[in-house]
Amino acid sequence: MKALLLVMTLSAAAFAQTARPPANATTESSRLGAEYFVQRAGAAWTYQLGKGKGRVTIVSFVDWRAQVSIALGKVTGGATWRVKEGAWLERSGLRGEHEAILLPATMSRGTRWQDVASIERGGSRPSSFEVLALEAQVELPTGMIVEHCLAVLEMPEGGGDAYTHYYAPNIGKVAVQGPEGWVYRLVEFRSGARGHSE
Repeated sequence: MKALLLVMTLSAAAFAQTARPPANATTESSRLGAEYFVQRAGAAWTYQLGKGKGRVTIVSFVDWRAQVSIALGKVTGGATWRVKEGAWLERSGLRGEHEAILLPATMSRGTRWQDVASIERGGSRPSSFEVLALEAQVELPTGMIVEHCLAVLEMPEGGGDAYTHYYAPNIGKVAVQGPEGWVYRLVEFRSGARGHSE
């Protein structure tokens, strides 16, 4: 129990250091997709999924591409993340191998785009995305509140339930909320190794 408490305390310190708005934020009314992309091998996110836990880990970061392992309940597989011209992109068999836009290059409240559905929605049919807020707050299962979150609404084209994805600068995705409550929320973030591998 003491070991678990120590990990959570260290995680709280990591959140406190990284949840601040980035120094290079464009303005209060706009954000760059790249601000939410972590570029370090070993970076790992542990999420509370209902009664279980899920994990996303950057396995390697080479030539500005992150190879990612995803295990979120029944959703398991790999992905490649990269930033191109400020946009955060993802290619994954979980989304039909289509390189999808996770976050566009420049966003302000009301920014919209269309792409393949998120992995949380099955990754096959088209979805519409819209930035709802740049300064949202998310209360994590640990009781910690993460501020300055980007909130992105995902609506499936042709109808269906909406999901809201929350991202924190320099941390990445912190939560996903569906029509029946939280799909998952972050319980631990490890920032990984510093530097770029070539």
